[in-house]
Amino acid sequence: MVRRILMLPTLVRPTIRIMVLIAMLAACGPAQLRRTAEIASPVSNAVAAAPPAAQMPPMTLSVQTHFSQGWPASALAQAQQVSAPMLRDSLPWADGEKTHGSYSLNGPAAQNLAAACAAGERLLLTVVPTNPLYDTGYWVWTAEGNAAFAAYLAALSDRFGPCLAAIEVGNELNGTGTMTYPAGADKSAAYVRTIKAVRARIGGRTAILGGSTNMIGTGFLKPLFSSGLLNSVDGVVVHPYRTRAEGLDVELANLNAAMDAAGRRVPVWASEFSVDTTDQPLAAGELIKQTTMLAAAGAAQASWYALLDQRWFPNMGLYAGSAPKAQASAFQLMQQLLPLGRPQRLDLGDPLLFAYRFGADTTVVWGAPRAITVDGGHVRDATGATPPTPAVNERPLVITGTTAIRFGPSTWIADTLMGWGTPQWKYFARTKGDTLNRLPLFDDQFTSYFGDRWYRPLRINATSAAPAGTGVAPIRAVWRHVATAAESIDIGGCFAKGPVGDGVDLTVMVGAKVLWRGVLTARTQLPLLSADLAAGEWIDFVAGPNQTAGGDSFDYRLVLFQRGAGEPVDCPS
Repeated sequence: MVRRILMLPTLVRPTIRIMVLIAMLAACGPAQLRRTAEIASPVSNAVAAAPPAAQMPPMTLSVQTHFSQGWPASALAQAQQVSAPMLRDSLPWADGEKTHGSYSLNGPAAQNLAAACAAGERLLLTVVPTNPLYDTGYWVWTAEGNAAFAAYLAALSDRFGPCLAAIEVGNELNGTGTMTYPAGADKSAAYVRTIKAVRARIGGRTAILGGSTNMIGTGFLKPLFSSGLLNSVDGVVVHPYRTRAEGLDVELANLNAAMDAAGRRVPVWASEFSVDTTDQPLAAGELIKQTTMLAAAGAAQASWYALLDQRWFPNMGLYAGSAPKAQASAFQLMQQLLPLGRPQRLDLGDPLLFAYRFGADTTVVWGAPRAITVDGGHVRDATGATPPTPAVNERPLVITGTTAIRFGPSTWIADTLMGWGTPQWKYFARTKGDTLNRLPLFDDQFTSYFGDRWYRPLRINATSAAPAGTGVAPIRAVWRHVATAAESIDIGGCFAKGPVGDGVDLTVMVGAKVLWRGVLTARTQLPLLSADLAAGEWIDFVAGPNQTAGGDSFDYRLVLFQRGAGEPVDCPS
């Protein structure tokens, strides 16, 4: 396989709008997500045409606070220290209206939020449409209840004025204990009626956001779209929690395609996202990567959860008490990048190389390991520190002040994580009798994955998967890599699952030949395997239910290396 050293192009003026690109993606698939860029040859110094820039305002990176839960006023100073331009918080309806038509919006939480406004912050307030005073404590569903909820939101709009950027109606609607309507109610229709009542009362004064889902719940949102949600909101809310950024672009493009199919696209607000880990450098890197991908996909806003570590979420804050964490440095760094404009992903001929250009000369880079040479400019890691020896890996680099960036070759051929949803892989369900059925991207309640409603709970996500069926009638998940040219490869992988169930049967095959077989019951490192593939030949990774159904979800990662470069692969957990 011939590999080239790649030169990043210099960004020039916009030529087409990002909306056109996203529409093309919806029609053509994830492989078309890359924006076209010419690549200078190793012996050429010619300046190449750059990808088109989006004609959209920069994304706002905000942070979650909990003044409504009693956080001290000092938290505002910490939000200002990381340059957060917007706070997401709440003033619950049941707290603000305890007597019909009488509002109390001067308590400590409201005063702290007003102080944030006076300090130049803007607010995104989440309000759940339930109050014991109305509709017997259900989510409001009568005309009277909807009018009362809309009146409370109007009072909030009056209280905070232009500082109130948006109101998010409800929180994580696809979770348990939400959308509590009377038995037999059409929940989607009832929720949209509430949204319409709010729009009639405060539309044009404050942005109205709806459909809030835990993760990117496109399957949950589609019935809301069918009920008319998109005609009455200024944005759709998702909380794209994930351990790794890769695949975020695929899911966001899929959500936009679902809105297009419903007849109207509105901006996406990612009002919560974060990484729950004690590994601060990992979390800082993911903040950079995920914020970059959200901005590139056209998201209007994103809020890191949260400003401070909390009792029940002790790892997710930008601060541990008063001490800033690595994530805080990454948050501040992104506040410098986002005003440069929407980042554009550069097509460098390798789906395992991620390079996003902000403005004229700032690039965020990560991907499969390889050397990197940067002439001039400044190279920083996710925390803003200068790495002693810059190299491309899965932790991002931020390169400013130059486009003279050259990449060495990578020994990685394919990767189930960074190549998820790209033409590197095809996904199938193998049913009894060894029948292969191609799996589409399927929209479920919490996330989209490669699967099908008829094969549930089988699914293939970027970092986790599950088969279905039993040993008597198995439905096996299959990852297939087809060689486009002759490949001599090493195969590395890692699998991990909890103790529930009797395990998952795993098989690695080249054509009809079995290279390895085992049963996954805990954590398993794949022994180093090798294979030679001619053009058109394939390698399959197959996961089945062993003998009994249940407890078959597992984490995984598989990497194909050039022969001689194989090494152990860590599970992405």
